[in-house]
Amino acid sequence: MKHVLYTISVLNHVAHLIDVTITITNPDADQLVQMPVWTPGSYLVREYSRHVRDVQVSQNGTPCAFHKTDKRSWLIATHGVEPVEIRYRVYAYELTVRTNHVDDTHAFFNPAAVCMQVANAQMPLDVTVVVPHAWHVATQLPQRDVIATNVNADRWTFVAADFDALVDAPFECGTHRYYTFFVESIPHHVAIWGHGNEHVATLLIDIERSVRAVMAHFDRVPYQQYLFILHLADGVYGGLEHASSTVCLCDKWGFGKQRDYERILGLITHEFYHTWNVKYIRPAPLGPFDYGQENYTRQLWLVEGVTSYYDNLIMCRAGMITPQRYLELLADDIATVQRLPGRTVQSLADASFDAWIRFYRPDENSPNVSISYYVKGAVVVFALDMLIRQLTNGVRSFDDVMRYLEANYPWHTPGIPEGDAMQQIIATVIGGHRATIDAFFADYIHGTQELNYAAICATTGLYPHWHSGDDPVTTLGLTVRQDGGRLVVATVTPGGPAHSAGISPFDELVALNGVRIDSHRLKARLNELHAGSEVVVTYFRRDELRQQICHVIETPLLHVSLTPLAQQTDGQLLAYQQWMSMPHHGR
Repeated sequence: MKHVLYTISVLNHVAHLIDVTITITNPDADQLVQMPVWTPGSYLVREYSRHVRDVQVSQNGTPCAFHKTDKRSWLIATHGVEPVEIRYRVYAYELTVRTNHVDDTHAFFNPAAVCMQVANAQMPLDVTVVVPHAWHVATQLPQRDVIATNVNADRWTFVAADFDALVDAPFECGTHRYYTFFVESIPHHVAIWGHGNEHVATLLIDIERSVRAVMAHFDRVPYQQYLFILHLADGVYGGLEHASSTVCLCDKWGFGKQRDYERILGLITHEFYHTWNVKYIRPAPLGPFDYGQENYTRQLWLVEGVTSYYDNLIMCRAGMITPQRYLELLADDIATVQRLPGRTVQSLADASFDAWIRFYRPDENSPNVSISYYVKGAVVVFALDMLIRQLTNGVRSFDDVMRYLEANYPWHTPGIPEGDAMQQIIATVIGGHRATIDAFFADYIHGTQELNYAAICATTGLYPHWHSGDDPVTTLGLTVRQDGGRLVVATVTPGGPAHSAGISPFDELVALNGVRIDSHRLKARLNELHAGSEVVVTYFRRDELRQQICHVIETPLLHVSLTPLAQQTDGQLLAYQQWMSMPHHGR
């Protein structure tokens, strides 16, 4: 029987290297090993093999013939002799939640970015991590043993049920702070690397509140223990979900101001909610995984949009933010969607399918042709939740849809089918109304129709009040960014004044009506103009000085506040209370 052992050493941390040894017993005569090109939860081909170097293969200490067959694959001529030992190094100095970062303070790695997959391997897989003496290792994998190899190194051994389980288990190694709390007798661990202005006691209380609130949203707990890995660094933000753990990258100075801290808690809640929505409940194409190419689904809106809808709502229901603050955050999402011209071009289903080539690779034209399945997904799920409440007179909500998915599509099933499965699921949950649900999906998930926010918000007695915020009264139809001392065009709105005049992204704006401008002066000058006014824009395109005449237009109202209707019905008040309340159901 073929057996695979991964030995991962982070002793060479000064050079930011991870040393990997794969030992294969009973290998194939022509043994194939392959490096993943992506990691689940981050839908972009990242070409992890570009960081692989110094590949060597031996059998019983004798070099073995092998050759690289494509960008991520190596074929080894073993002739069936055992054992085969593959050694290589991985450069690891990229601090994100989906890559590897090794220095003298810690070693963090994602197995997808470190471990080659052995073809035709039997399960389970053994994993040994070699770390400097006195370092600790945190991961969701079951631990077997810790052995002090010598005064300089320790060996920590783990077992992964299969390669999917290995890829799904990030490792944090070092002298991180480590804490444990219990919810429903289940241990939840928190490993923190880095220091800033965090108050750990408060943070742990708030993480526990988040855990309890998300648990209350569902009917069962899909793990036996859970690990939060928190990386605190300068000006960073991001998260990646796993079955029994998550990694959150947080600004280490983001714990002082309430709004900044709220954002960190929102990130943690979002990633923890994914424990159910995508790790336990999943679209059919998202597992088992093909690590060599894109895994396409048109349901990332269900994965990320639903989670983005519930992260802040659950924080509100748990008392972590006020209802008024939740409405402000929801209004911000609505306004963000309405600011993007791409909302009329790309549907949520298409945004999901094209995530591999668009979402993680934005450029200056992205706002004009694409949308975020996170933000627009959250807004459309809000609308769908309100529709369900309206159709059922408050008896059902999207909460019930999620619990139905939890009961009927757990991780070991084939998953939620593509196509119209979600329409049928929702109709089943609410007891009919299939034609109405089909029309909603056609317009807002597979189509690009504009949402009727007044009708949507009226379900809970709210009204969307659109206003200008602090925007200038007129606009050139472009956005700008400061690049050192240069004022550079970032995006140009199709059909707007700048677009019509031929102004393009990367042009450097110099003057308006012959007067020098910067970002502040541009805003001030636009506030002095009336719609239809003619202005002369002076700018550089590369090193060539140009001028164009623009006729400015009135700035669209792109800010919104969700305010109570002047007269709310008893039904609207009840719907609002139900929406904002924690569900009452037991496990």
